[in-house]
Amino acid sequence: MRSWLQTHWATLLLGLAALFLVAGIAYRELTDESPPAIVFHVASELPDGAPIRVSVSGAVARPGGYELRHGDRLAEALGAAGGPVADADLARLDLARPLRDGEDVLVPAVAACDGLPASPEAPLDINAACQAELEALPGIGEAYARRIIDSRLLDGPFRSVEELVSRRVIPQATFDKLSRLITVAAP
Repeated sequence: MRSWLQTHWATLLLGLAALFLVAGIAYRELTDESPPAIVFHVASELPDGAPIRVSVSGAVARPGGYELRHGDRLAEALGAAGGPVADADLARLDLARPLRDGEDVLVPAVAACDGLPASPEAPLDINAACQAELEALPGIGEAYARRIIDSRLLDGPFRSVEELVSRRVIPQATFDKLSRLITVAAP
């Protein structure tokens, strides 16, 4: 036996070290008291009917946060908020669009608008202009005016008039025609 120990002492020592390592790891895993991992559910993973929270503001009777169900549409959010008020611009909303958990729904109001063309003395603020005022600009028709308003709603107010081109709302040639007639008011 003594000769066996003399020839295999290194292997025996390595085996004991491995045994202690495995035992240490197992002990640490079994006694770990850290909290379990947090699992987030993406809205698309929610089953239909699961509760979601939606904030509704703007031109509605009772703005606020509402609990709805996954699979509900924008029309249900309007109903939960007491319905649209008289000056709500429902034509700018897709009432059949499905809602997402945590979404903020802004119901726009119809803007009072005179539709007068902009002049070099008083350039038109593209962040405050209504559809008719934008359509009065050279090279801007109904489609480009709608794109400007949609970009304001989706991407936030313009920080400079050049963003009309960088956001790809209008082409450079159209921008060149009207750049001296528009502005972005300081916040």
